[in-house]
Amino acid sequence: MNLHTPYIEHNVNILKMDKKVINKRIRKEKDSISRYKIVGLGRLTGFSGVHEYLWPSIAKKHKLVEVVDTRLSGFWKYWNIAYCFWKLPGFSKYIHPIRTILGKEISDYRQRTSYYIFKRTEAFERKIEYLYDKCDLFLQTGWLPAIRSKPKKPRFIFVDFTMKLAEREYPPWAIFFSERDKRRWLELEAISYRNATIVFTASDYVRNSIIKDYEVDEEKVVTVYEGVNLEELPIFAKEYDKKLILFVGREFNRKGGPTLIKAFKEVKKEIKDAKMIIVGSLPLVKDENIIVKGYISRNELLRLYENASIFAMPSICEPFGLVFLEAMAYKTPCIGTTVDAMPEIIENGKTGFLVPPNDHKELADKLILLLEDENLMKRMGEEGREKVEKYFTWDLVVERMTKQFERVV
Repeated sequence: MNLHTPYIEHNVNILKMDKKVINKRIRKEKDSISRYKIVGLGRLTGFSGVHEYLWPSIAKKHKLVEVVDTRLSGFWKYWNIAYCFWKLPGFSKYIHPIRTILGKEISDYRQRTSYYIFKRTEAFERKIEYLYDKCDLFLQTGWLPAIRSKPKKPRFIFVDFTMKLAEREYPPWAIFFSERDKRRWLELEAISYRNATIVFTASDYVRNSIIKDYEVDEEKVVTVYEGVNLEELPIFAKEYDKKLILFVGREFNRKGGPTLIKAFKEVKKEIKDAKMIIVGSLPLVKDENIIVKGYISRNELLRLYENASIFAMPSICEPFGLVFLEAMAYKTPCIGTTVDAMPEIIENGKTGFLVPPNDHKELADKLILLLEDENLMKRMGEEGREKVEKYFTWDLVVERMTKQFERVV
């Protein structure tokens, strides 16, 4: 998820994986047989947890020379902050991460200026000049830094959403200081997709946007999906008798939290012992049957996946939905909505259900249907686990990428 920092934060504020642990995993995998020498462009953390799992999986199959941090640094970083502060005052939003976590302020405005885009790109171009002779290709998460001309060596981009999609589906993600900044952003985004050797996408939904909205040759845009953010898939005996509904999401409103609470009130009329747990958000809820946990550790979250009967996140906009994969890995039937990439993850009627956004009645009906039938929950949970194993691991993502490396390198 690149174009935006709202996307690159994880859906829940879990404990971040230590960078030393990630580097250790990468070094361990470097000893394996490799096919291509790859320089990663991005970060070791962030991007919805993608970096923590993508780079070690790349290192299993290839020689990962190094991962270059592409963020803006030095004078222009602080100049851009000062510029944004002048345009949108509010000192705390730039230094207090809790503002971003709670979604009260949009500190990412400072990544939405022409200065930021161009200076980040120029600094990056200087930074990697010495790496061209050390690798066969570059793999970049997100389109920034921009690819302003045809690359000297193959350069692949991996994205899970576009600004054009944000404009149509979730306008709060498409706000800029000025129309000039927005116009330049969209111009460079399009140029980067067109100049990239191949654009990898997390879903067919995003692939179609890049082809149609940015006029990119369809042969250059390849869906590789994303993988579940687990080092290994759990082995355990799942029980479905707790009548427990789990919601995980940092942006409560975007992820359909209010709709889920309305639906839960309907559920309680039929299923008296139903319970619900909310993780990652802190909504004001006055219901003894709804437990609001807010931000929890990764281990506690995994225990909740294991104990939950149903995972429900009826998002009105969802670039991909990695939490669905985590729930499915724990054999938990999922309920999402009919928009964005969710239909590519959840098979309606097989691994869970898809309902229209903001439709609490339909959502309630599907929750009741599942809670009243443990056999149905078990069957859907097992089907979901099989789908994760078949399509949604990072090793499989890298295999799909490798096929494209072979086409062009």
